[in-house]
Amino acid sequence: MNKTGYASVDKPWLNKKKYNNVVPDVNMTLYNFLYESNKNNLNDVALIYDASVDVAPTKITYRKLFEMIDLCARSYASIGVKKGDIVTVSLPSSIENIVSFYALNKIGAVTNQIHPQVSQDELDFYLEEAESSIFVGYGNIREKIDKLNYKGLKNVIIVDLKDKIKAISKIKLLIKSLKTKKLKELKKEKLNNDMYMYFDDFMKQGLKYKDLNINYDGTLLATLTHTSGTSGKSKAVMTDSIAFNSSVCSIMKETNLFKRHDKELLALPPFPLYILNNVVHLSLSVGIELVVVPKINYDCLSDYFKKYQLNHLKGIPFIMQKIVNDKGFDNIKLNKFKFLISGGGKLTNETEVNDFLKNHGCKYKIANGYGMSEVGGCATCMFDNTFEFGTVGRPLIGYDAKIMNFDGNEEIKYTSNENGEIWLGGPGVMQGYYKNENETSKVMVIDSDNKRWIKTGDLGRITDEGNIKVIGRIKRMTFIFDSSTNTASKVSHDYVESTLCENKDVSSCVVVASPNEKLQNVLKAYIVVKNNSYDKVITELDDMCKNKFRKVVAPIEYIVVDKIPTSNAGKDDYLYVESYENGNRDNPKMKVLYKRKVKS
Repeated sequence: MNKTGYASVDKPWLNKKKYNNVVPDVNMTLYNFLYESNKNNLNDVALIYDASVDVAPTKITYRKLFEMIDLCARSYASIGVKKGDIVTVSLPSSIENIVSFYALNKIGAVTNQIHPQVSQDELDFYLEEAESSIFVGYGNIREKIDKLNYKGLKNVIIVDLKDKIKAISKIKLLIKSLKTKKLKELKKEKLNNDMYMYFDDFMKQGLKYKDLNINYDGTLLATLTHTSGTSGKSKAVMTDSIAFNSSVCSIMKETNLFKRHDKELLALPPFPLYILNNVVHLSLSVGIELVVVPKINYDCLSDYFKKYQLNHLKGIPFIMQKIVNDKGFDNIKLNKFKFLISGGGKLTNETEVNDFLKNHGCKYKIANGYGMSEVGGCATCMFDNTFEFGTVGRPLIGYDAKIMNFDGNEEIKYTSNENGEIWLGGPGVMQGYYKNENETSKVMVIDSDNKRWIKTGDLGRITDEGNIKVIGRIKRMTFIFDSSTNTASKVSHDYVESTLCENKDVSSCVVVASPNEKLQNVLKAYIVVKNNSYDKVITELDDMCKNKFRKVVAPIEYIVVDKIPTSNAGKDDYLYVESYENGNRDNPKMKVLYKRKVKS
């Protein structure tokens, strides 16, 4: 077939596809997909619960996991949960979180996954939006529950993160707590309100519940997961089981690197859809032993590599930098490590990470990925035969991509090398935003072939190899008008940030816009510098920007700070930096070390 130049027609990424067709049928529920994937391997280890690196972990086989899921499903049914009900879960990485996820799906109920450190206002909003009568939380969540304006809760289930630890490990933790005088941390508080119950007591209620109605419809809503809320109130993404399963199968078909009995660290709590789907559901469906740690020490990730000889880890740029900086890796060989993937934001030190992997004996490069909750998490990824520096890989099998003009009415030819908005389509696309048709219509487009496309809001292009290059967020664009030449420029903040982070002495950066009478707007760069040579680094950055960009696009001021604060999603909190620049400096989260204006 002759090339048309349109990515949605030519699908250039198919030229390097590797197909692995041994995957289950996607047209079933999450629970049944998991069972069909593992029914012949019930004695294999599914989960490894690691409450502390200095005690023995607790291993849970698939046989035990399915028994726990069944009992949990019966327990939910015993307190009145039925098909279509929404149960709100606010937990870190824990066995109870994963068990609830599949148990609720087994009876056709919906998991509303929210951040484990949810604020008081967020908790009210999420519960009222979902009209949840059941809430599952941990720690001091009762303090927030008691202050709720929402009055619809009937049952609050409290998880004690130490319940799934082996008895011998509990004794070791007890001895440790006596030495450190933290004994109270091992004690359970009494629950003096009938609305509250501990998870273990909740599970006992299912022992006598016999008539469980099991759901087999994969098209029913399975989860609500939430966008980061950077553009206003968080939106709840509706995803069904088939979308989950299809997304997982797309990855399973792409590569043979995922093997039964491999080990993967659950590096982030499973409340974003990407982690819930592309880590938890993918790993457990393949037969990868998932190491679950309720409170990871990101400064000592090497401890988990030493303890488990990990084969896989999926994370965000923040975690990649922690790995590179971890001196505990100095004597660790990574010759068994196969798949390190970074998503959720721009990776500015890709070369540094690849050098780290190579120097530690790993024969694979970091696999950049790209996607969003609205498309099922991961939609593109690099694999061993598709590495192209500066890209986020190719669309997964079954996924499509195209570059559209900013009006959304014309596809841009990928052969033109022109940037536009990235649109994604595929089997993991959401049903829509919960109770929010207006916002759904802003991002979802259904074409004449009844295919659903998601407008990502990202600026980018598709290379000749079929890989996607993300330039930056369209919404983080600044309009700069140069009155001296009567010309306008739209500049992507992400693009400038990526350029600045190419300097080896810059570890992170956020670019913000500031009003200016002459140019309408100018850019300022908040940077974290690895050494004390601030003037030297700023001069290098200024020279680089003025060589790479039009003069008015280069930042006019550089502010060196001790750190860039991160959002709940672990990304650079550019909203905070913008607020700081605008003068909102109560309870500052970063400290200004140095600043210098440069000639425009």
